[in-house]
Amino acid sequence: MKTGVSIVIPSFNGKKFIFRLLNSIKELNYQNIETIVVDNGSKDKTLAEGQKRYKWVRWVDGGEENIGQTGCYNLGFAYAKKNNHILYCDADVVLEKNMVSKLVEKIESDDKIGVVTPMILYLSDKNWVNQAGANVDLITGRVKVGWGPKENFLKAKVVQNSGTVMLFKNSVVKKIGGMEDWFMCYFDPDYCLRAKKAGFDTWYVPEAIAFHDQSKDPKVWRPRVLGRAYLLGRNRVLFIRKHGNIFTFSIFLPLLLAYYLIEAIRFGQFGNFFELFWGSIVGYFYPLNSGLYIPLPKIK
Repeated sequence: MKTGVSIVIPSFNGKKFIFRLLNSIKELNYQNIETIVVDNGSKDKTLAEGQKRYKWVRWVDGGEENIGQTGCYNLGFAYAKKNNHILYCDADVVLEKNMVSKLVEKIESDDKIGVVTPMILYLSDKNWVNQAGANVDLITGRVKVGWGPKENFLKAKVVQNSGTVMLFKNSVVKKIGGMEDWFMCYFDPDYCLRAKKAGFDTWYVPEAIAFHDQSKDPKVWRPRVLGRAYLLGRNRVLFIRKHGNIFTFSIFLPLLLAYYLIEAIRFGQFGNFFELFWGSIVGYFYPLNSGLYIPLPKIK
């Protein structure tokens, strides 16, 4: 029998996205799958309606307190079958029917491969890549994401990190545990770099495809970045403290802040710039978990 895959999905007031994703999971051609949705106190009746409509899904109530994206993932990891690979999957995606089988094929082709990510296309433009792996410069903090015409990203390759949809080998999860509890922002590249420190590579697999329901218009997605300004500033510093060169990063930080100041002025989010600035300062003093293994929540 093929190795099982546990698909873990965080849910927060996104019923239409969750149900659409579950419909695509139902059509996957990989047979040995369990699906876990962790609901983070949604007010749109996701949990109640989901339990009635999708009885094959394991619905986990994350409680009334907001535990964030990372809290949902860690709780879902804890509920997953122990010997399964784990597919980390944001709610606003749709999966092509052979995506999981292609990812499993790649991750099991080499003991050194521990994380695999698909070609993630825009749902609104299936010839344009939304993400094909990513890289955080550990000296400057600059982020570069694989983005552009589909034909430019047809080759499988090792990447530093990714996000949105990733498959983690069960041996990786056993070795490094769960996500840094950073709520959102930079926890996914942190997981990939922790896996690398544990001896595993992250691969981009273009034969596996997912579709992201995200706007391609910079006038939409660029101001959205500043919507999580405090966490963006804090977690970037935490990430560099943990994996990069905080001295050189500090030299380049004024340039990064200047860029975001221009963005804040351009999109009328001046207040968010101060949140980002304050988050960056807090990041230098915030407690940092330097250990490789992060325990998962205990299930009662």
